[in-house]
Amino acid sequence: MTPTLADYRNASAVVGNAPDGPARVTLRQVAQRLRRTIYEDCARQTLARRLDPERNADDESMLWFWFNHFNVDWRKDLVGAALPSYLDGAIRPHLHGLFCDLLLAVITHPAMLVYLDNSRNVKGRINENLARELLELHTLGVDGGYTQVDVQQTARLLTGFGVRPLKPVRWPPRIAPQVRAHDEFLFDPRRHDFGAKTVLGRRIEDQGYPEVETLVDILAQHPATARHLARRLCLYRLGDAVPAKVEDAVAAAYLESGGRLNTTIAAVDAARNNAAGPRGHTFKDPMKWLLGGVTLLADGHAVTDPGPLLRWLKVLGQPLFARSTPDGYNLRGAEWLSAGQLAQRFELARGIVEALPRLLGTEVDLDIVLQSRGVRAIVDGLGDASWATIEASDSAAERLALLLASPEFMYA
Repeated sequence: MTPTLADYRNASAVVGNAPDGPARVTLRQVAQRLRRTIYEDCARQTLARRLDPERNADDESMLWFWFNHFNVDWRKDLVGAALPSYLDGAIRPHLHGLFCDLLLAVITHPAMLVYLDNSRNVKGRINENLARELLELHTLGVDGGYTQVDVQQTARLLTGFGVRPLKPVRWPPRIAPQVRAHDEFLFDPRRHDFGAKTVLGRRIEDQGYPEVETLVDILAQHPATARHLARRLCLYRLGDAVPAKVEDAVAAAYLESGGRLNTTIAAVDAARNNAAGPRGHTFKDPMKWLLGGVTLLADGHAVTDPGPLLRWLKVLGQPLFARSTPDGYNLRGAEWLSAGQLAQRFELARGIVEALPRLLGTEVDLDIVLQSRGVRAIVDGLGDASWATIEASDSAAERLALLLASPEFMYA
């Protein structure tokens, strides 16, 4: 049975109860190995799902987008063990729903609460980390018009939002009705800074946990949030060169739908399908290039061993779930273009072709892959220089590697 966040926390509780000494060190190492196992299993499953032709590829792509938007680093405390429930419990259920529901699920999840130190945000010892990133990165954007006072008021509102203690709590009768708990999440009213708050000019009454629901609604309906999300969604799905009028149309669709994500994304895709829409020439980030290359060569077959891809993403500078800063990986393709990145891709292209039997768990006839519909479509779109280079190669393996390393395949 795959271990869970609860298993890791139980193992951590055993460490906490053990006396100092070699035995405690061993128990701590056991807990850390458990956390790494959960992370590695989650990372492999995430890539396998992304490459599974039976799954909805767009849903898996958007799961990655929203994870990156609400980035956490698996290496911090319990975050690695919380990744499966963060992805499949907080993000995936809301891919087609309301942004306010997604936002609430994310900022009350233990992965985010621990990553941005909100588990230490208590009355009298305010920690502003989650509050600041909630306004700057998750909703309004850096130019969204909030002030330091808004950050402080938001931090006050988020006091008491954290994870359950490792030891059971006996709640006094007068407090128990205000407690909110599920799985590893806990709203502890004893740690909450009660009293009215004012955020973005809106007064939020003294209510305890329901204050965060009010805050989320305010932020999700704000025009600055609509602009910020529209800009990021257009970058991700349309590329670097998106006209302002397209971003404006997407932001308008978001606001008119009340923040419904499927409607917002449909507006993005309408711009892509419009003959007069953006036709950017955007350098693919490592994830898009690598997964696109493997999908092309797999030709409809599922990847049964995604392990090598985890190593390749790390080599390319985009290790899965390991961006240390809360801004996530850059969505702008131009930020990934460098001589070092190109050199790594040239080298890895051959490795991808060589590893294809391992990735697919079966022998692969590269001559058949070379004649597949997807490969032929890419070859037909090559420029003269790339075509001449590939045509001059003697083997199917070399031709496929050169195709992945071609300038045309590097760009979307």
